Amino acid sequence: MNKKALENFVWFQFADDVDMDLRKRVSTDFEQRYDKAKYVSFNEFIKEKVFTIQEVWKAKIKNDVRDIDKNPSKDMAEVKLRQWQRLSYVNDVVMNAYVKIMIELVNDKSSQAYIHLYKQLDKKSYNNAELGFQWQPNIKRLSKLFLALQTNTLIHKESHYESFKNALNGTILTEIEPINSICSQSLVVYLFDQLQKHKFINGKMGNTNKLIEHTTGLVNVAQTRYNTEITKKGVPRNSTIVDNILKDL
Repeated sequence: MNKKALENFVWFQFADDVDMDLRKRVSTDFEQRYDKAKYVSFNEFIKEKVFTIQEVWKAKIKNDVRDIDKNPSKDMAEVKLRQWQRLSYVNDVVMNAYVKIMIELVNDKSSQAYIHLYKQLDKKSYNNAELGFQWQPNIKRLSKLFLALQTNTLIHKESHYESFKNALNGTILTEIEPINSICSQSLVVYLFDQLQKHKFINGKMGNTNKLIEHTTGLVNVAQTRYNTEITKKGVPRNSTIVDNILKDL
């Protein structure tokens, strides 16, 4: 992998590391104020807010790398760590993502700055279990979604809300009890695609198919989606039911 490709990958990994946590906390902060807004406008606002925060962080990281490359001392690394901790929305998750990307981008891997940064890294984070989808807005909207799916016979009427909530609560994949859907597989895939598209749920980038399969018990999600996309309408039958449910959330 050449230097440019490696750098692009490192930035992608940083965004992936912080995206779920940041989006959830930004949504929580602004949910009450925008509770009555249309779901598209609310989620577009959250999307823009998260993007702006990440751009500020990206600029700060580039500046920190330049400063450490000029002065790769332990003291400089400590100054950068303290400065980063004072930024808005920075918590342990974001802090560890910052350390990860810094040790990748600084030039001198034998410097005191690099060694100090590396010691701050939470090594256990590399071995974290894979997590499922995480519901982003206020939890009241999740219960409303559950009732709407039951009312419109997309999930079984005897489904339990606690099990449904657990499946969309960032649970370890292997511990999820699949949601008991009773509509077509193509409509289930469409539902989750729309939930993710409009930022109601969030999961690891590039891992959507696997998350849907663990959450619903479906197999071959990618093929199901493709089979729908090549049809004349490009959406599954009864897709408007899903669209209307989300508009009313």
